[in-house]
Amino acid sequence: MIESAAMSTQSIDAIVDRGLEAVEKDNLETAQQLLEEATKLGGENHVRVLHLTGMLAWAEGRPEHAAGYLMQAADAGSEDPNIYLDCAECLLLHDQDLDEAEAAARTVLRLTDAGQDAQDQARLLLSQIRLADDDTDEALEMLDGISDARKQDPVYLSTYGFVLMNAGRDEEAVRALRQAVEADPDDPDVHYWLGQALESTGDITAARDSMLRVLELDEADHDEEGHEHEPLSAEIEEDLRSQFEGVIEELPEPVLKLLATAPISVQARPTVEQVGNGADPRSVVTFVGRPQTDDDEARLEGIVIMRDFLLDEISDDDDIPELMIVSIIDELRRFFRLEGLEMGTGEE
Repeated sequence: MIESAAMSTQSIDAIVDRGLEAVEKDNLETAQQLLEEATKLGGENHVRVLHLTGMLAWAEGRPEHAAGYLMQAADAGSEDPNIYLDCAECLLLHDQDLDEAEAAARTVLRLTDAGQDAQDQARLLLSQIRLADDDTDEALEMLDGISDARKQDPVYLSTYGFVLMNAGRDEEAVRALRQAVEADPDDPDVHYWLGQALESTGDITAARDSMLRVLELDEADHDEEGHEHEPLSAEIEEDLRSQFEGVIEELPEPVLKLLATAPISVQARPTVEQVGNGADPRSVVTFVGRPQTDDDEARLEGIVIMRDFLLDEISDDDDIPELMIVSIIDELRRFFRLEGLEMGTGEE
């Protein structure tokens, strides 16, 4: 009986390993078949079955279900660091329970058999989790504990640069993010963070060059992933303008006055000219004109709603107003240098 149980465990491990590999290769039909096979052997509550179930749900675009399965797998206890790392990453990336994400990542640091690579991955995740909680000091402390060999990795460099930028250490952030871009020139996120850091240092020309590269890379990814939306029509444009007007009516009067007279237009995505003039290549709402500077007042000439960005982000139409207000607040900060704005109230 003991020998039979051991053989069953070995079989489950082999099947789940193949299933995880299939998920990694985006062969989800094969992963589903292997999951069913592993479930028959170990039951749906076996820790490794839960892990594979979560990863498959994640790959299928069901992050909430994935998080539930992965947390169950982490709670079941295992010496496999990948269970905790996948759990922490899923929770972090999809804005789920950050406390659970942190607990899962810290578990890896306590595992006696966790290798250096797993510990480095855990520290990278913990740095991002602590940053999400506005704790840049501990985020940097976590990054400092990563092995020297890993500190040349583009993921480390980009994370380090992003944390430095959020800590207000913009010059250091630029240096780290330039290294990250050199190590991985096709990652649009790194170019985006570099552009933000460069703008903070006052290097506007280089910042806009970085943002133009973001636009180029994002458009290539968009085309490769096959996102297709129906052509813009007068009806769609009018509906989005109407929703936008409803959103800004809820803003405090001093803020509303800044936007009230600007013409509102709708387009699919930002243009090279707009980004070259300082528009954010990823913003759902873009203010066009001359942003506030140390020497000149802002001059708002128009407001553009990027329809494709809205559709890519929402689950249904009910999400549109919230996404608009988040983007409006970001643009108010960028264009008018307004600080202290909060989502939901817009109050300063």
